[in-house]
Amino acid sequence: MNKQSLLLVPMVVFLAMGVMVGIAGAQDDPGTSFAAPAMAGPTPQSPASSGEVTGKCHHGPSLKAIMEKLGITDEQKTKIRALYVGFEDRTRKTRMELKSLKDEKKTMLLSGKIDQQKLAQIDDQIVKLVPDLVKEKLKLRRDRLGLMTPEQIGRIADWQAEKAFRSKWRRMHGGGMHRHAW
Repeated sequence: MNKQSLLLVPMVVFLAMGVMVGIAGAQDDPGTSFAAPAMAGPTPQSPASSGEVTGKCHHGPSLKAIMEKLGITDEQKTKIRALYVGFEDRTRKTRMELKSLKDEKKTMLLSGKIDQQKLAQIDDQIVKLVPDLVKEKLKLRRDRLGLMTPEQIGRIADWQAEKAFRSKWRRMHGGGMHRHAW
């Protein structure tokens, strides 16, 4: 396998994971609907039909635009939602424990009364909980990718390749935001 293939595969996987996280996260966004009209295809007034695909706060394409470009079906949306619900159910206890530990740590730090031993215990507990959550997140991402058709995965691969090209282009041509004069 050549070097480009080794780089492309993880990029495709990460892009697909991001897309699926966005789709699953849309449940929390009242402005995004999982209704059938969202998948009916671009309308003459829609950003996807004009080539302009921008999202809220200019951080990337909107969920609706991503779903339209990927051609996510109603059946896929239902299955993705079920995967997300299962993930939330399986990880609820771990996520709540992590939140509680982080809150306890923050409270200690804000109080100004630092107990190094207690901080170490909290950190140890966090370190024990995080791998379980990471495993579940990775499984969720694999399962969501498993719902994609070869055509959809091809579109994701194309987006990832374009993103990698733009990133490399910016680095080569001094487009980085964190350039220092020294």
